[in-house]
Amino acid sequence: MKVLLTRKALNEVRRFAEYMSRSERDNDLIPSIGWASSSVSTDEISGQITEPGGQFSLAALEADKLQGRMILKQEGITFALALPKEAEGLDYVEIDYAGRDFFISN
Repeated sequence: MKVLLTRKALNEVRRFAEYMSRSERDNDLIPSIGWASSSVSTDEISGQITEPGGQFSLAALEADKLQGRMILKQEGITFALALPKEAEGLDYVEIDYAGRDFFISN
């Protein structure tokens, strides 16, 4: 599978990696974009139960704790990526970033 971050997504990962390098000098941390399934929640006002679905999150993981994630490098930035099961059969995945969210854009 070929994975490509758009310019916006790559810039966000780059900024995060630069922040990590300044704040966590003793740890071998790698920026990681991971897919997380959201749990069912209840609206406090209406009491309605909602299932928001999954979403990507950006985190810093220790290099030895990246099991199950692809390790990728793009324009000098190394990052880890975990995709949802629905994307596993794709030949090509493009990840974009808008607002505060990563998403599959192709």
